[in-house]
Amino acid sequence: MTTGAREFVGSLGLDNIATSYLDPTTKLPLVLSPRLDDSLAFLAAWLDANRAWVDEQILQHGAVLLRGFRLDNPADFEQAISAVQPNLSDSYRGTSPRSVFEGTRYCFSAADVPVNYPIGQHLEMSFLKKPPRQLYFGCLQESTSGGGETSLCDFRAVFRDMDPEVRQKFVDKKLRYNRTHKKVGEKWAFDVGDMLSWTQLFGTADKEEVEDICREEDEAEVQWIGPKNDTFFQEWTDDAYQLHPVTKEEVWFNHAQVFHYSTFPAELWYAFTRIRDVRFLLRAILFAIVAVIKYCLLGHRMALDIRYGDGSDITVADMNEIRKAVHDNMVFTTWQKGDLMCIDNFSTSHGRQPTYDFGRKILVAWSEPHDKTSTPLHSPIAVKNEEANMTLLKKCCSELYDDAHVPGAVEATPNTSPDSTLSSDEAHDLKELLGLPGNRVSTNVAPHKRHISCPNPSLTSIFS
Repeated sequence: MTTGAREFVGSLGLDNIATSYLDPTTKLPLVLSPRLDDSLAFLAAWLDANRAWVDEQILQHGAVLLRGFRLDNPADFEQAISAVQPNLSDSYRGTSPRSVFEGTRYCFSAADVPVNYPIGQHLEMSFLKKPPRQLYFGCLQESTSGGGETSLCDFRAVFRDMDPEVRQKFVDKKLRYNRTHKKVGEKWAFDVGDMLSWTQLFGTADKEEVEDICREEDEAEVQWIGPKNDTFFQEWTDDAYQLHPVTKEEVWFNHAQVFHYSTFPAELWYAFTRIRDVRFLLRAILFAIVAVIKYCLLGHRMALDIRYGDGSDITVADMNEIRKAVHDNMVFTTWQKGDLMCIDNFSTSHGRQPTYDFGRKILVAWSEPHDKTSTPLHSPIAVKNEEANMTLLKKCCSELYDDAHVPGAVEATPNTSPDSTLSSDEAHDLKELLGLPGNRVSTNVAPHKRHISCPNPSLTSIFS
């Protein structure tokens, strides 16, 4: 088929893409792979033609992984991502240092911090009033040694699975954020947030301009503290959870599990229990000692310090309950070069597993922001049982949705699509793959590891 100056094989119908799951139990993520044409030209045209369907899959599954296409450089990824979501943003107010890739406007390094630093599970910029609606990760170079996965987690399940007493404490007390950035970031720090300066965060060294930006973005009032009155500071109170803007499900929606002093050693310990690399164990012990001295004995605070809304500290015991719910619902997918992961940032978290492969290179882009307060928490709390949940989701998605198959895919077969490139036998096999009676999940994809929370005692028990 020819579109303008671009040529590719086959139609732009759904039958020209193979669908599968890395894990048929969690169905996180849904995998879309080429059947005939793996070119960037086909992928961009196909995503543009089927954008609504892809968006439904991101909503339903939490994440969609595009695997097997020829995406070789940041410009390729930006073209593909723009076909998924034309309204991208280059405004970053997160906590990790990032730099834009040459030749792109919207593709950034995922985090300019050492790859052997773990990054806890979180929804991107969840502490802001207007976080991005969707998030996109691309693999330029995969890790060839242990670790390095961008792990995913359903934060709706985390909210449901948390200890009820701990969850209610967070709901009732809410959270208090204190955000601090120096004019010059640290080159090395226990706390990743200390590496990001406010001049890098806002792209200016003019304090009045920074204040104007925060007012325009409807964020907390800026204060200037420190001996030279040049340290950026904000304080605000926020809810620990939000309702998903479409499904109205409760979602664990905060950064507590990222910016708590016990997180760094706890996640290193967790990595050791998974990978059995003794270097993670040694670093876990070292940073546990540093954390106790710096934050417990000397009273230092994290760059993005999070406490209960009444000002009391979040205990390590409470954090361990959160981590247990997170680890129980995490999935790990080993990156392959050219992978593009599309994530619903209002339901599905991401994190980085540490690795000692320093060649690993992942990029990130994000959509325009969405006001999380536009779905008020005093509205009726969403569905409490699976049947009601499914009914609501069907209304949100296409009427093509059916319990037995991936929404919409079965409609694009030789029986209804004159542009189809499949034979009748191939169409029959595709229908079986997509969930009709006798469905078999495709196995021609890379192995998937789903790791349930390790039963070994947590290293962070030393804090208790």
